[in-house]
Amino acid sequence: MENTIKSFSVPSRRTILIILGMVLFLPPLNIIPQAVGEVNLCGRVCPRLFLILSPKGIIPGGLANIQAMWFGAVLVGAVLGITLLFGRFWCGHLCPIGGFSEMVSRGLPGRIKINFSGIDAPAFRYGYLAVFIAGAYVGLGSIACKLCNYRVTPYLLGLPFEPAYRAYFSTSLGMAGLLTMTATGFLAKGGRAYCNFLCPLGALDSLVNGFRQRLRFIKKVNTDPSRCVGCGQCLEACPVRALKVDHDQNGKGRTLKRDHFSCLSCRECVQACPEGANYYGKTLE
Repeated sequence: MENTIKSFSVPSRRTILIILGMVLFLPPLNIIPQAVGEVNLCGRVCPRLFLILSPKGIIPGGLANIQAMWFGAVLVGAVLGITLLFGRFWCGHLCPIGGFSEMVSRGLPGRIKINFSGIDAPAFRYGYLAVFIAGAYVGLGSIACKLCNYRVTPYLLGLPFEPAYRAYFSTSLGMAGLLTMTATGFLAKGGRAYCNFLCPLGALDSLVNGFRQRLRFIKKVNTDPSRCVGCGQCLEACPVRALKVDHDQNGKGRTLKRDHFSCLSCRECVQACPEGANYYGKTLE
């Protein structure tokens, strides 16, 4: 009995929050969507679709979008406000979509994972955000729902309960969405490539996080260079590959650099660092 107790791994607080987000937003419970009259993360609950510029006009179209998807608009406002003060709590801790793909990815063997670290994440992310917002306005058509993981994930978890979801995955659109989610989520190293490249809410959230890192009086994820030994354990722990180690010309000195525009504020690097070099707090003088 004693050995059994010692071998039991208590989930981290972040894992518990991810599970809570899934319970609140995803099937089979869908607590928050059902509370506002929806069955999934589409319609009034969608935190993305209202961002698209309407051909009816930027201001009237935008107001109409916000009115139709009011809960999603309120959620985005709350997410960005919390990020400004405390870091990316939604994306890094509570988002049910990114959290689900990350948890699935954790359970898959590393040898089949896809490493997306060679892609310039900010350039790709903000380029996609621009296309996402302006696509319908310039006549390219709405791309919001075609490969949206806010649709694919709830449909995937709702397969046992809803025949329409099973029918969706039998279509070319459903299969394309599932393949995209699989490649950039489940099979991605860290499980968060979709979040890092293709999520409009994540792109806006990252902009706010990049701005807040310039505010020295606000707590954020930092590194104490005097304690960093360049072991690289935090690089492996980061779900979005926001960290890299730069070496000096002699290959001896090491500097850990963090891309705050990609950082999820998840603090996995803090937990992984054996020297305590990574920390959540105000920037050291």
